[in-house]
Amino acid sequence: MISKINKIIMGSLACLGLLVFASCGDKEAPIENLEPAICPSTIEFNLPDNLKQLIYTDETGARVLPLIKGEHVSLPYTVTPDNITFNDVVWTSSNPEIASVDDQGNVDALSGDGIGYSIVQVAPLGMFSGSGVNCNLKVRVSNSLIKAQSCTVTVSGTEVYAGETLQATVSILPEEATYRTVKWSSSNEAAATVDENGVITGQKTSAMRTPVTITATTLDGSNVIGTAEIVVLQIIQPQSISIDQKYAAPGYDCAINEKSLELAYTTVPAECTKSLIEWTSSDESIATVSGGVVTFNQSGNFGEVTIKARCPETGNEQSIKLNLAAGLIRETYHNPNQYSWYNAKQSGNGTESSHVWHDGYITITTYKQNATNQRADIKCWDAHTWFHAGKYPIFAFRMDDVKDLGHGITSRNINIDAVGKSASGADYKAIANGNNKYLHDYKCSDGSHVFIYDLSQQACGTGGLMPTNETVDFTILQIKHADMRTVDHQFQYNLYWVQTFKSMADLDAYVKSEGLSWEVLK
Repeated sequence: MISKINKIIMGSLACLGLLVFASCGDKEAPIENLEPAICPSTIEFNLPDNLKQLIYTDETGARVLPLIKGEHVSLPYTVTPDNITFNDVVWTSSNPEIASVDDQGNVDALSGDGIGYSIVQVAPLGMFSGSGVNCNLKVRVSNSLIKAQSCTVTVSGTEVYAGETLQATVSILPEEATYRTVKWSSSNEAAATVDENGVITGQKTSAMRTPVTITATTLDGSNVIGTAEIVVLQIIQPQSISIDQKYAAPGYDCAINEKSLELAYTTVPAECTKSLIEWTSSDESIATVSGGVVTFNQSGNFGEVTIKARCPETGNEQSIKLNLAAGLIRETYHNPNQYSWYNAKQSGNGTESSHVWHDGYITITTYKQNATNQRADIKCWDAHTWFHAGKYPIFAFRMDDVKDLGHGITSRNINIDAVGKSASGADYKAIANGNNKYLHDYKCSDGSHVFIYDLSQQACGTGGLMPTNETVDFTILQIKHADMRTVDHQFQYNLYWVQTFKSMADLDAYVKSEGLSWEVLK
């Protein structure tokens, strides 16, 4: 080490001497003729394959080389550029009791339980040490080999097109296993290759669909493997597209609370690569589109938007005009992953409300309000709900009336707890202002009830009647369903939908479309 430092010092002094000589001995000698020192710009390990395949990245982002006590490995490296002035390096180990390193890059694994580690680093020596140029590995030493017991492969998708990629990852148990990496292989490399990092690349073949098995094999001799099945698809340019106009305006209005809409469409050829279709929206403040799925804004922007699909090779395109209607709420419980009206998750006296989704309705369990009352409020969990008393004034919900369910309930209270602000800044609270102030109660032929409010006729407790020319944004909206007397146990009731309608005639037509008839109780 001392000799290396001396070489650097002597080299530096030699350079200084040349400068002194040039300035004192020959005043005419141009300084620019002196050769500048060339510093190293990078230094990287150039490891053999048997070591490279063992390296993994841990949770801190460090590259880890696992070794077993007694192992001896060499870490070759490369410095660039090739013509640096001084190519001497220094090797260091942050914890030489775990792993030591000599000045040739030879590492000895000395001790460890698989948790302790040493950072082994190589960096330029002397005058270049402050450059930040270095390379290191976290060497983790185990006292003995801990073999893998299981290996699970996860792939980022089940299908890949020729020329595109998927990422495969592996999970090895137990977590204390010495080696955390695997050897990757493909059952059909003509259809899909997989590299040492688990990147799967689809290949061009004559078959439209080719199944391929991706295998991960552990490196500790345990013969533990994990597999995943994928399908390689060939890229076929779409020639034409036809969008189903089922949801087109003016015949259909879209509801912002539904959040998205999946458009149905057909292509020629039918087996084309649909990801090549170019989808665009005429107004992304209202809705965006990707792969035929339209996503509605949640900021209260309403109006018409044109969604267009284009086949890039032929230029063939088709569009659909959608209307995101101000004031429309449509909660019908046909999507288990996307609904926002359900129990308010209240609790009391050792019990709690809950709900279960079914296709077309939810079942809500009440909770103990007090010794003689049960309660189960229904809340809209969206951050915003927009009413428009001019365009969609009828607010209604169909559910079981708990008085009909045979629990001896003699009364219950329903009211709308709401806090909103109009687009022009006026405040509105407590729709219809009181218990059981619904305008109508329809009892349907299946025993359920439709409770109906008219926002254009029924005033709020604060703010009076809502305006008919602008939206009101409610940040709190809850159907309080309380004071169910007299009952001393939890029970369940069903909620079928929560919606707004343009008129009573539209509401009547909707109930009939469900195959129901009704009698008006109020």
